[in-house]
Amino acid sequence: MKKAIGLALCAGLIAGGLGATDVSAHGVFVANSLDQRVLVLGEGPGNNAYDPSCVTMVEGYDKAFRPMPVEVVRHADHISFAAGDELGVTTTFFDYGYFTKTTDGKTVNLPFAQVPNAKKTTHAVKYNVNYWSADVKPGYIYNVPMQIVPSVNPLTLRKGDTFEIRVYKDGKPMAHAPLITDVINDLTNESKTDANGRATVTVSANGLNVIGVEIAYPTDDPNTQIKYFSSLSFIIEPE
Repeated sequence: MKKAIGLALCAGLIAGGLGATDVSAHGVFVANSLDQRVLVLGEGPGNNAYDPSCVTMVEGYDKAFRPMPVEVVRHADHISFAAGDELGVTTTFFDYGYFTKTTDGKTVNLPFAQVPNAKKTTHAVKYNVNYWSADVKPGYIYNVPMQIVPSVNPLTLRKGDTFEIRVYKDGKPMAHAPLITDVINDLTNESKTDANGRATVTVSANGLNVIGVEIAYPTDDPNTQIKYFSSLSFIIEPE
């Protein structure tokens, strides 16, 4: 069951920080914050406020991987999840809008045609698959264009354990996909999947784990690229 919670491209709150840095490279993932499970926009130790309208859709699946409703709470600068005991997996679709770099080094949150002295535009689109229950048997999710599929439920593992993942793009294994195996603690350590889209990764923490794939593609507009960041996240609760 789909739960659409915003259709407009994100704007407003993100505009305040755009003069200093291009934040289009960030991923989204589920994390604990202030006694809530929230959708975080960030990378490494940092994260950013965002307009909830950036979240175009959230879908939920129960422990048997059957569609189920998931309650999303919209706050001023983020969303959180009111997750019940039966929730097994969520998928989140996030459109961060357009980031245009100008010839004088600034970044503006508008498409190329709307920015004087525009140099290059990135349309930032993000996906997240989060595992909520150790009872779920992992599988491919039909409507997430780019996704990381674990071979085993990562919530059954502990820090230091290894497991295989496979990256898919538009339903097909993604060969040599650029992989960040620890988005939280080792952001610059990148690797690649093999010719069949597979890689072996290590559980980085008895806590929050985020694995990411980030890649950009050209569009029909030669001045604009689309950059995808897809993440697999899971929180191993301390024993």
